[in-house]
Amino acid sequence: MDTSIDISGKTYRILRLLGRGKGGYSYLAECDGRQAVVKQIHHEPCDYYTFGNKIEAEQRDHERLRTAGIRIPQMLSIDPDAERIVKEYIEGPTIFEMIRDGASAEPYLDQVRDMAAKAKAAGMNIDYFPTNFVVRNGLIWYVDYECSEYTDKWNFENWGIRYWSRTPEFDAYLKDRKPIVTIREERLTAEEYIDFLKRTDLGSQYPKERFGERIATLVQTVSISLTARDEQGLLVGVLFALTDFAYWLYVTDLGVDRNYTRRGIGKRLMRTAHRLAGGEKDIAVYLIANENAVPFYEKCGMKKADEVMKYNHIEWTEFTVT
Repeated sequence: MDTSIDISGKTYRILRLLGRGKGGYSYLAECDGRQAVVKQIHHEPCDYYTFGNKIEAEQRDHERLRTAGIRIPQMLSIDPDAERIVKEYIEGPTIFEMIRDGASAEPYLDQVRDMAAKAKAAGMNIDYFPTNFVVRNGLIWYVDYECSEYTDKWNFENWGIRYWSRTPEFDAYLKDRKPIVTIREERLTAEEYIDFLKRTDLGSQYPKERFGERIATLVQTVSISLTARDEQGLLVGVLFALTDFAYWLYVTDLGVDRNYTRRGIGKRLMRTAHRLAGGEKDIAVYLIANENAVPFYEKCGMKKADEVMKYNHIEWTEFTVT
């Protein structure tokens, strides 16, 4: 997803990924000082669900849910050609996040059962998985528009309830779930980058001299600034690079949160930077790698070079960001 997109004559600035569902990716976005959710329809295969026209289904299901009296976000705009929908943003934790973090969903069971009764009366099931329900001011909102024809098998009591507490099914999902990480161009503040350094192996690669001042300059002026964030918006990867966008790309900084290594994030950052600079047919990539990182860069297709020269008389007092 681009950092900004146009929908129905308005420009939305993408802030972060909220989540991936069966039908699309949902992003938190901002337009005219107000936050909204932009859903980009995808056509990735789903083993247990068959879709027709997804945009038409979203419109139809939104109307069915609204008519049934189920609390849902308002649909603000729709772009059928780009397969994008803009929805009201309901700020708050999901039921899934609450259960994952040790809270109980018990106070909200009466509300979801009320929704289930209304859905059944309208001849449909909603998706009762707890990622689809957000709590705001004590009320739960069904933030997805997807619904299906009613069957006992997929109603709340026979299926959904299994995931509304720390059941074996919930824990199995949590264990097998792979967090979604989004790569995007983004300028960081010095404070956020310094906090990120504490969670990586990059914290020892800078000299102590005027550290804060120079990091502030770095994040503001570097040619390419890429971030990787998880579904909660946590910064888990960073790449900074210099380029002339014609021949050369020099990667100055590449780091990944220690809890997110070996998931391909570094490779994705490298590929994205190369593409932004102009692509492999035009752009040569250079960098300085410590010996522990050499195997990673070799897996990226890089080779050691002999022709690089340097002029270095800067003051350098070693330290580690903590």
